[in-house]
Parts: sequence; structure tokens; C-alpha cells
Amino acid sequence: MDPIRLAKAQKIKASGGIPYAATFPRTHKLADARRQQDGTQVNVAGRVVLWRDMGKVTFAQLQDVTGRIQIALRADTLGQQMYDRALAVVDLGDFLGIKGERFTTKTGEPTVLVKEWTMLSKALRQPPEKWHGIADQETAWRQRYLDLMSNRETLDRFLFRSLFIRKLREFYWSHDFTEVDTPVLVNAASGALAKPFVTHHEAYDMDVYLRIAPETFLKEALVGGFDRVFEVARCFRNEGLDPSHLQDFTMVEHYAAYWDYTHNMKFTEEMFSAVLKDMLGTGKVKIPDRDGKLVEVNFAPPWPRFSIREAIERHCGIDIGISDSKGALLDAIKSKNIRLDVNVEDLGYGSLVDQLYKKVARPAIVQPTFIIQHPIELSPLARRNDENPRITDRFQLVVGGWEIVNAYSELIDPVDQAQRFESQASALAGGDAEAHDKDDEYVKALEYGAPPCSGWGMGVDRIVALLTQKGNLRDVVLFPLMKPLDQDSTDSHGALKEAKKSSKAQEKTVKKEEKAKEKLQKKSSDSSASSSTPIHSPLSLPPQASTYSHLLPAAHGLLTKHADKTKAHLIATGAVMEALAGRFGGDPQTWKVAGMLHDLDWDHLEKDIEEHCGTTLEQLVSALDSPGELLADIRSHYAEKYGNEHPLDSWLRRCLYCVDELTGFIIAVALVRPSKKLADVEVKSITKKMKDKAFAAQVSREQIRKCEELLSIPLDAFVGLTLDAMKGVAAEIGL
Repeated sequence: MDPIRLAKAQKIKASGGIPYAATFPRTHKLADARRQQDGTQVNVAGRVVLWRDMGKVTFAQLQDVTGRIQIALRADTLGQQMYDRALAVVDLGDFLGIKGERFTTKTGEPTVLVKEWTMLSKALRQPPEKWHGIADQETAWRQRYLDLMSNRETLDRFLFRSLFIRKLREFYWSHDFTEVDTPVLVNAASGALAKPFVTHHEAYDMDVYLRIAPETFLKEALVGGFDRVFEVARCFRNEGLDPSHLQDFTMVEHYAAYWDYTHNMKFTEEMFSAVLKDMLGTGKVKIPDRDGKLVEVNFAPPWPRFSIREAIERHCGIDIGISDSKGALLDAIKSKNIRLDVNVEDLGYGSLVDQLYKKVARPAIVQPTFIIQHPIELSPLARRNDENPRITDRFQLVVGGWEIVNAYSELIDPVDQAQRFESQASALAGGDAEAHDKDDEYVKALEYGAPPCSGWGMGVDRIVALLTQKGNLRDVVLFPLMKPLDQDSTDSHGALKEAKKSSKAQEKTVKKEEKAKEKLQKKSSDSSASSSTPIHSPLSLPPQASTYSHLLPAAHGLLTKHADKTKAHLIATGAVMEALAGRFGGDPQTWKVAGMLHDLDWDHLEKDIEEHCGTTLEQLVSALDSPGELLADIRSHYAEKYGNEHPLDSWLRRCLYCVDELTGFIIAVALVRPSKKLADVEVKSITKKMKDKAFAAQVSREQIRKCEELLSIPLDAFVGLTLDAMKGVAAEIGL
């Protein structure tokens, strides 16, 4: 909160005004006001995004959801007192109500001449500058309101999403579908193969699940007599987080009586053709592929169709029709030297086929393509194929390497359905966390008789991300779930205690951390003497002497100007330092600035390690008018040269020292993965690579392992924390 702005709000109150109004009689939105003829009387309202005092006249710009318009405040029109009052209390970010007359300036700019102005809402914080305020991607996700007010492109993206869903609804209504709502809290984790979220219902004193999909309820609606139904549904799957997966997401599902999956393929082609033509005027769209490069795809039907067997064989040479058991398929995968990066021992045959397909085939499919005929084990709710009972009448629509639609002819045989649920329950008991649980209530509904039908589901976030050329689903979710910055407060409310109960692996980590702390406290007195760098006991570390969080916008500018080869490393280090600040009680943005700038001079030095953190760095950061401690904090990580002058005597400096080598090492590990994506990197793969002295030999393993001595954090835990923070900025660093 800005105390100067707060004083202005109090000044308005003291003079009998109201800094936070209840309403305003708006007659025109801003875009509409721009279109009016000169002389039209208008009442407009919006946020002040530009303010230029020119003496007897002040020009400003207001912004609302439709756009912007210029307003002109003149002393001879308002009266000197009201004009001076505006100059005294109005700031950027305030909401104003304006009554005035529309006119056009000599330069042709539509403008409202202000006859009356009203403070509608006094902003107590400075809004972000357009080019700096939300340059940090994580800030854009955490504080979407700043992103929306600063970037018109962001606002337009979410208006596009809203319009897309509206057009889908209109298409459904035009084809005689009825929109319905189904429960989010359910007794059985049914509807798809996925690991569910579990919560507790206090009134019933029982555990329930957040729905994986609304499928079974929608089919029960058909049992009850509906003919065609659809739902825009929020769904939840307790699985991995990466640019193409979120744990809570939006799906559209529909079910049509007397259709089979071929009817749904035709319907899908018609839907995309109609909706895209209505919204964009064309079926040809540029979308990002899995590597983030823009490619043109054509949604004009018909689209190619391949069986999942054909797709896998085409891209890796394995025929799942021959390798038709788990053992045989594992042998074939091993013979092709394919690594699935999952624990295959816990997977059933169907899930193994799915993981192989996702690894070798799906990423290469760019143009809209139907993948059909999935194994029966992978489709517990789909109808068996009449000619081949080992496969189902199912399809997926894949575009740009992403699965957009999943659909099939529905299984309506209650006996077959009950048997498949039993098979899935056995797989679940055997360790396959994504296997389908039993749903006895759904089987009971089928026993009353269901019409032949076909169902269809589409991930709204994914298709909107593709159509708006975004590579991360969080860019198209208005308020995505983010990990709290203050991790200490999370642990203090029992998260660590619960983690101990839920996992032996976590118990081991906790014990190692406690042991490391005991060891550190026991040996803190002589650790300074034995270490190659000056070290202080963590029990006596002083607080951070100063903060320089205000330098964050300028730091982004320096990265853009001076960092090329090292930019990914600097962004990653900044993100990790920001996360560590919450753990050690530091100012997150101050720590982030230090991380972002610590190797700023590297590209200029051509790897001259002796000059690193010297004169060149000092010149680069001198433009920041930064406190001297920033340069000292940065130099502390080069302990071999600056250890005596700038010792590791604060948590910020210790964290930067340990993180510096680790972020670079993790980037190197990601780059040798087939996908070159951080999403595919695991803690165990990083620690394993650390033991390989030939890999990234220039990285000091000893410096990374100092986390246990300097920070009292076990190596595995430190690597995990660093990896999680880096995954949060994966899109920004291109990994």
C-alpha cells in the first residue's frame, strides 16, 4: 500500500467525498463512446492508464473491457477548483466516472471533454508499467489481474475463451442437445483412467472424490430418457503438472443416443469447421507444436484416421498386435531402447500401450488426426469392437501433439461393464494408480437398460491454448492454482506431519533433514575453519541488510539486453531463489533479483572466470542505482575470489551459492532428455547424473552438495525444491 495514495483517499473523505463509490450512471462503454458523433453527451467510466498534465489542460486515458478513450480536463470547463482537485488526488490506476461531451481533437483523436468527474475507486498501489509489470510469467499467473490490466493481449485471450465456449453451446443447441449439470463430489472415482483427488465429507463422515469426468452421470441421464446431453464441466485429476496438463481443468462432454463413434467423428469435424469459421473466418490456423514453433494446421474435413496400433508401429516399429501382453510389450520396448520415464512395473498392459503411444507417436502428430481402435484394457467404459473384441470403438482427436478430444461408442452391456470394473479394480489394487475404480451405482443404472449411444469429451484449456498460440495451459486459465510462496506457513499447519504419514519416502527425507540439522548444529563451531569458504553458524545468521525488490522490472530489462546464452540459467536461478526466500524468511523479489543478475556478465566475458563478477558486472548493474549490497550478494557466490570480502553470512548468499551450479546442471539434464522438457526430468535422474563425473563435468558437485551443510537441506530435497521452481518457469526458458 502506498502511503501517499492512502493520504489522498483520506483527503477525499475529509472534504466530504467518497473515494469508493457505490455506482455510476454509465451511458456508454469506451469503445461505444469512441464511435459517437461529436457533440454527443456521454457518461463513461474506466481505469486511468495515462495522465499528462499540461498546465490549463490535462489529457488522460481511461480503459475498460472494450478498449480506451482519451479524456480532456480543462480548468475553464471544470472550474479551477475542480480541476486542481483532480490534479491533487487522481493517480494512475484509479477508476473515474466522467460526464462530458464527445469531440475530436485536431490530430483526429476521439476524446471526451470532461464536464464532471467522480472518483469511483482510489487505487492504493502503483499499477505495473505496461512493459515491465508482468514480464515475469509467474507473476502473470499469480496476479492475473495485473496481467489483464497491463496486457490487452491477455484480456483478449480470455474474451476469446469465453466466446469459444459460447459458440460451442450454440452449436450444441442447434443440434438438439440439452445442457445439464452433474455432481463434482462423487462416491466413486469414475469416468476416466486417472488418479483422483480425495476429500472428506464431514456431514456424512465419509471420504468422497472430486470427479475425474462427468461421464457416468451423463449416461445415466440417457438411461432416464434424455436423448442428447452436454455439460461444460470442471474436472480434477491428481496427476503430474506440465505445460499440457493441469490437475483441475475444464472439459466439455456430450452423449447422444443412437450414435456410434463414427457419428461422433463426423460431428467433431462439423463442430470445428463451424465454430472456427464463425470465430476466425477460416479453418486454417497457426498453432504451436510441442517444441513451441508455430505451424499451420487445417481443420477442414475430412481428417486422417489411424489405429493406435498403426500410429505406434509407424513411429517406433513396435506392433502391439504381436506384442499383445505386458511382458511381450516390455521386451519390445527394451529392444528398441525406448525409455518411458515411468515405473512400468505398476502399469497394466493398456496403460503401458498408452505410455508408449504418448512417448513415440502422439508428439509427432501435428495436423488434426483421429487415433482409433484403442486396447480394451485402456477403455473400461468403451464398447468392444464387434470384429475384434480386444479393441474398442474409440477415437481421440490429436492436434499439435496434444490430445484434444476423446470419444467412443459407449458400453451399455451391464455384465460386460461389471467385469471390466472388476479387472480395473484388480489393476488398482496391484499398484496402477490410474486404473478405474468400481462404480456399482452406474452398473445398476445400466441394468435398467440404456440406449445405444456415443460419448465425447474435449479439453477446453488445450484447444484454447492451441488456438491462441500458447504452450502452457496456465496461460488460458484465468486464475491457475499455484504453490504458495510461503512454504513455511504451509508446513506449520501440519503439511509436513501429513506427509510423514502418507509416504515412507517422505519419512526418510524428513529424517535426513533432521539429521542434517543436528549435524550442522553440532559442528557449526568448526565448520567455518574446515570449509574453503567463510561460513557462519545458521543460528547466528543476521537478517538481510536491505531489500531491492523495486529493481525487479529493471532486472528484466537487463536480462533482455545483456543475456543470451545464459538467459535460461538466470531466469531459472531467479525463480528458485524466489522460492527459497519463502523458506528462509527473505523478501522473494529481492532474492529473485539476485538470482536473475548473478551471472549477468557471463556472455560478455567469453567464459573468463577470473573477470567474472568484476568490473563488467559492476558496470552492467550500475545503471540500476542499486544498493551496494546487491553487488556484494552477487559476488559472494564466486567464493573462490570474493569469499573473504563477501562471506556467505546470510541465507540469501548461501542459497545463491548452492543454487547457481544446480540450475545449470538441471538444464543440462533436461537437454539430454528426448523431449528436452523439464516436465520429463525427475529428482532421481538428476542425482544419478551427478554421480556421472563425465556429464557436465564443469559443474561443481561439491558446491551443490553444500546445501546440506550450509542450508540444512538434504540433497534430494534441495534438488526437488529447485526442480519444482524451475518447472514453474519452464515455458519462459523454453524447456
